[in-house]
Amino acid sequence: MKKLLIVVAVMLAFCLTNGGAAKADDIHLCATLAACAGNPNNVQFVSGGTTTAFVYGKFTSPTPDTLWIVVLTPVANNSGGWNSGTNLWQVLGESPAATFNTTFPNLNAAIDQLGTAGFSAQSFNVQDFQVLTNWTGALDTSPQSFTLPGSPAAGDMYLAFLENGTDPHDVVTAASPWSSSLVNVPEPSSLVLLGVGLLGLVGLGRKLITA
Repeated sequence: MKKLLIVVAVMLAFCLTNGGAAKADDIHLCATLAACAGNPNNVQFVSGGTTTAFVYGKFTSPTPDTLWIVVLTPVANNSGGWNSGTNLWQVLGESPAATFNTTFPNLNAAIDQLGTAGFSAQSFNVQDFQVLTNWTGALDTSPQSFTLPGSPAAGDMYLAFLENGTDPHDVVTAASPWSSSLVNVPEPSSLVLLGVGLLGLVGLGRKLITA
C-alpha cells in the first residue's frame, strides 16, 4: 500500500510539473482584461464592434520576440488556402522550431472550435499580421492590449504565435492554444436588429396566410 501511494504521488507530481510547463509554453489571447485573469478554458468571443483584444504569456530567449496574429477567415468549401491538404505554417511561409509541435494548429480542431460560436467552415483563408516587435512576456493580471488586425468581420477566428529572431531564420516558438482563440461575433445591436427583422417577417407571413 505504501509503495502504491509513493507511485501515485510521483505520478501526480510529474503531471503537475509537466502541466505547468505546457501552460508556460503557451501564449494566450483574451477578449477582455477580466477574461485574461479568469483564464477560461474555452474560445472567447469578441464583438463585431470591438477592435481591442489582449494577450499574455511567455517569451523565448533571446528577447525581444515578435508577436504575430493570424486571422482565419472561414470558407464554406475546401477552396480556402488552409485546407485538408495543407499545413498552416506552410501556408504562412513560417518555419517552426524543431522543438515545436509542427502539426499544431490542426485544421479539424479549428473547424470544431469555430462551430462552438455558431459558424461553419471547411477551410480558411489565412493572413498573419505583425502586431508587436518587442514582446517580452506578460502576466494574465497585466496583459498587453493590441488592435485586432485586418478588417474584423463576423466569423473571423484569431490565433497568436511568437517568432524568435535566431539565425539563420526567424522561427515559430509558441502558438496560442485553441482554448484561448478569439472568434468574432456580431455585436449585440446587430443581433437585436436581426431579431426584429425576423419577427417582422413572421408577422408578414401570418398576414399573407390569413389574407
